[in-house]
Amino acid sequence: MFARISVLGILAATTLSLPTDPSFRLDASGAVNLAIRSDETAYGLLPAPANEAPLLAISLGATRGNASLSLYTQGEQLPKPGRYPVQSWWPNQANAGRIFHACFIAGTPEHPLGAFHGESGWVTITGVQGKRIFGEFELRARGMLAADQDDEDRWVTLRGSFVADGDSTVSRIQAVSFRH
Repeated sequence: MFARISVLGILAATTLSLPTDPSFRLDASGAVNLAIRSDETAYGLLPAPANEAPLLAISLGATRGNASLSLYTQGEQLPKPGRYPVQSWWPNQANAGRIFHACFIAGTPEHPLGAFHGESGWVTITGVQGKRIFGEFELRARGMLAADQDDEDRWVTLRGSFVADGDSTVSRIQAVSFRH
């Protein structure tokens, strides 16, 4: 009996400690070393170029702060909870499954440090509730430092988590999700 009560207490404490406000944390190591915490998160649907699928974009720190991470995945539907690979290319097969692309910009527009594109790793969607997506990521990205733009073989490892709210395109995403 005591064990059941203890387990329930631990589960309740864990649930209460989950972040509920839009926010993200990002730790970068390697070519750039940063620790970012911010409340600037959003996700939305990007219009599809001719003959291509629309993209769902999760934006972490896009307009202020010391870095930004953009996570892109194809499709009009919100991703279901699960773990998805990060790749640098879109698969040719339509049934290849969901993947994510990642673009990491270190620094600010006034003081850029570098630009990197995700090569490997994963994005885990831990939950979707209403207009909110919860997730985690761990990825390796390759790119260049602003101080040495000729060397495009610099590596950075990114780890973090996010809680992102949908932007004005969310009603379109939800309408598409409910039709299927």
